[in-house]
Amino acid sequence: MQIIAPTARHAPLLQQLMRATFTETFGPLYPPADLAAYLDSAYDLERLAAELADRRNHWQLILDDAGTPVAYLECVPAHLPHPELRPEHGEIERIYVLQSQQGRGFGRLLMERALAHLGERYGDAPQWLGVWSQNVRAQALYRAYGFEKAGEYIFPVGDTQDLEFIFRRQP
Repeated sequence: MQIIAPTARHAPLLQQLMRATFTETFGPLYPPADLAAYLDSAYDLERLAAELADRRNHWQLILDDAGTPVAYLECVPAHLPHPELRPEHGEIERIYVLQSQQGRGFGRLLMERALAHLGERYGDAPQWLGVWSQNVRAQALYRAYGFEKAGEYIFPVGDTQDLEFIFRRQP
């Protein structure tokens, strides 16, 4: 196993991982057209390259022993729709692990790296994340690290509207 900070040259591999983990996690919930529209938009290669190049964003990519991406993390300046959120707060935008790699501690490892990064970059400012309202496993992980529900919002996936929870942690 190796953990790297991906660059633009990793964008195609990261894109494959992002599409695969989202589809594994949420794909069965959506009509095929909604899923395809979301994947094409959210994981567009050009958009991903721009996110990787943005110095405000923090990425970590876990590669297995063969060099295949199996999990990733992205932290960004906070932008969730919450009245108490400020631009100087940090957000864990994504933590995903391939289903075949779950249970190996990668989610916790990435969570700890995310919290360390947010602490270094944003100090004692609140830390934020969004999580699907039905993803109780992820919510349990976030609660174990001190996050609490602070709000809700609607997250569109194609024409499907998902209820998302906003979680906040005060370091």
